[in-house]
Amino acid sequence: MRNAKVALPLIVIVALLHTSCGDATGPGNQTNGRITITNDVATLAARVTYYDSAIAVDSVGVGYPSAPVLPSGPVASRTSHVSAASFQLKLKAEVAPPSISGQVLQATSVSIVGNLAVVSYNMVGNPYLGGVDVIDISNQNHPVLVSQALFQNTDVSAVTTSGANVYVAEATGDTAFAYPAVFESMQLQGNQLVLSGNRRMGLTSFVATSVAASGTKAYATTGDAGSLFVINPTTFAKTDSVALHDARWVAVGGGNVVVVQGTPGQISVFNESNMIPVAGSPFSFNGANVAQSKSQAEIVGGKAFIAAGTGGVQVLSASTGLLVGSVPRPNPDSLGLDSAVVVTNAVAIDQDLMFISNGEAGVYLAQGSAIFSSTGSETAQTITMRGRLGFANLQSVNHVAVQNRYLIIAAGLGGLKIVQVI
Repeated sequence: MRNAKVALPLIVIVALLHTSCGDATGPGNQTNGRITITNDVATLAARVTYYDSAIAVDSVGVGYPSAPVLPSGPVASRTSHVSAASFQLKLKAEVAPPSISGQVLQATSVSIVGNLAVVSYNMVGNPYLGGVDVIDISNQNHPVLVSQALFQNTDVSAVTTSGANVYVAEATGDTAFAYPAVFESMQLQGNQLVLSGNRRMGLTSFVATSVAASGTKAYATTGDAGSLFVINPTTFAKTDSVALHDARWVAVGGGNVVVVQGTPGQISVFNESNMIPVAGSPFSFNGANVAQSKSQAEIVGGKAFIAAGTGGVQVLSASTGLLVGSVPRPNPDSLGLDSAVVVTNAVAIDQDLMFISNGEAGVYLAQGSAIFSSTGSETAQTITMRGRLGFANLQSVNHVAVQNRYLIIAAGLGGLKIVQVI
């Protein structure tokens, strides 16, 4: 999160332009002065480099006293819990970050829904600049960057999709809004972004920190003295809001809406149907104690997997707050890194595998003693650290997401790494 910036002049909205397009049947490139959309797949391909190379999992010198070595063996089906030898990781593609007027943006979050992955970008420091990428991952061996939106005067903190809707959490310098925090809704035509139907809604606080969607509802959080907002995407009205200090992330699953808060670390849990707090909520956890930091969560099997900053990964029952598992962050001193740059800021679950983003320390892999969705929300589970993914040129990692056997890593100024889990 950031404090308010000096507002940039509001760009006059110009007529919708349709310029070149790599696919004559697609919506074409578009701009309204504030947002510039590129749907020319041939042009966007210049940002993508393809690979088919195995990724090692390093277990020595990665910040843990005795990370177990992965045993060798044949690849097996992962339809049930199997040994650590039953998967392989392959780097399939890297996507360079976009730039605006020579200023390179940093990848901030990834959301994978169905066959699409959407990625958000913002600018480090001033001015407000942001972006959204849409990647078609229907061909697991050849992901395609199919759409790009670049934003003037707007940072993009997080993004998700629901049907044809793309929901965006932002901070803006547009003085037409009372606060910089903004929720924006964009539209997809097929798998490409268009400007038709685009709408923005002002929120409170300095930045919208996250967005989520479930059924006919969208959710957004704002940090510092902010709130959780419930939004009707059809009427574009706020249907509910709850004031929550330092609201960092919202996740929806198992009938619950879970908001991660920091300073101190806690989750506030609400019944999705009526937004009534679950008995005993909020539930405290260790970590998320650094101001203006990111703390993400994912709901799997009734459990909240929380990226808790200095607290590593904390696993809590979303119903009672019971601590049922944890993974400490790697030791910064043993890595020769400053403690401030080794923070657990995202976690993603794939069956019994847990991918953990630890900032400049990189991406780590842990493994549960059972498939995480198969154990009860109150059942403690052994989680074993396997090691660090052996990338040669990984920038500071801001987010990880996994679905459909795809792991996508948002590596800040290093853009994206797209990994197949076999």
